[in-house]
Amino acid sequence: MIEHILRTARKGAMWLCLPGLVLALGACVKNAPEMQAQPIGDAPMAVTFLPQKGDFISNYGQPLSLAEVAAMAKGYDYILIGEGHRNPVDHKVQQALLEALSDNGEGLSMGLEMVGVDRQQELDDFCKGQVSLDGLPEELDWATNWGYDFGLFRDHFAIAKDNGVPVAGLNVPSAVVRKITKDGLDGLSDEEKALLPKEIVPPATDQRAFLNAVMAMHRNKDAKDEKERERFYLVQSIWDSKMAEQAVRLRNQYDWPVLVIAGAGHVEYGWGIAKRIRWFDPAARILTIMPWRGGEFDSEAGDLFFYSPDSYRSRMGMVLSGQADGILVESVSRGSRAARAGLRPGDMLIEASGIPLEGLFSLHMAGTKVHDADEPLVFTVLRGGQTFTADLGKLGKSRPDKMPEDKPEPESAPKPEPKTVKTPSSEAR
Repeated sequence: MIEHILRTARKGAMWLCLPGLVLALGACVKNAPEMQAQPIGDAPMAVTFLPQKGDFISNYGQPLSLAEVAAMAKGYDYILIGEGHRNPVDHKVQQALLEALSDNGEGLSMGLEMVGVDRQQELDDFCKGQVSLDGLPEELDWATNWGYDFGLFRDHFAIAKDNGVPVAGLNVPSAVVRKITKDGLDGLSDEEKALLPKEIVPPATDQRAFLNAVMAMHRNKDAKDEKERERFYLVQSIWDSKMAEQAVRLRNQYDWPVLVIAGAGHVEYGWGIAKRIRWFDPAARILTIMPWRGGEFDSEAGDLFFYSPDSYRSRMGMVLSGQADGILVESVSRGSRAARAGLRPGDMLIEASGIPLEGLFSLHMAGTKVHDADEPLVFTVLRGGQTFTADLGKLGKSRPDKMPEDKPEPESAPKPEPKTVKTPSSEAR
């Protein structure tokens, strides 16, 4: 069973960074949507239409409009929507849903995994107009505490401000999580312990099986070490429990529905945040909305879905998406490192420094390989039936070129958020 979980996990390519380690938690992700009808029986259920990016899908595989989803959400106390942190489509869908749920004057609050609870004053000041949208990243120390492109989240804050939506940070501060990862709870000060959830709810059996598989994928983690494995569980449980606790606090404070935005691994199957919300608020009505990347459609991963192909915005200046035969370059920013290396929209990356690219996780593997060897990342590129190589230089180092005044931001390899495989368990999620 574990071998099967690991095999399928490697196909995934969403990512969720825990400070000090990578916690690879993801949605049901494959490369291209399978539109052919499936035989009746135990085969995966197919989506019944050809979706476009951002289209909503019921758990029966049928199309839903944004208006229909917003109407359905009105009956719930908590709406949890999962994401891949670098997937542009995921964020556009979140923004559309936020707008639809908050522009009717009926009241909505929003909780974000991306912001720690220690930054609540800054969020309150923003909502009061005392901090500008342009000044918010600095106030939140976004680059250090979260790190993903603020531009992907900018419109979340703009819509919230325009529609009077209170915004709350849900997360334990990243510095505290790093300490726990290294030294456990004993290494925390009393002030840091006060930022933890009042009750740390342990993971369900299903989630433990997946976390075991994730841990086994990391070279610096010993999945057979019981103490290390329990600390791995602890960090995840602290994160999920704190986010659930804060969501319940928001619900009680405003008596409005709470829109929770978090990594897909915290949302799918109800393993993470939803399980803990039900622990803290047993009468909670929870709606989970998950990205579907194409391929196998698992109706149990969420209550509703939206179509969002596996995609990654690289700091080298290109948007990449996993395909069956490689990685497609969807767009390239003018003057970026990728552009200077000769990459163009429509190029297919088929190999990276000797590693065949079968998805974005393969790119992570290639990035790790060249980083450890202090070698440049070299792509084999297919364009118009012809192949050529594109040298993007060493990761984390600026690539020499003829435009030294336009140095790109150092690139790190994309971190994986592999596909979750649901495992049988008698324990209720």
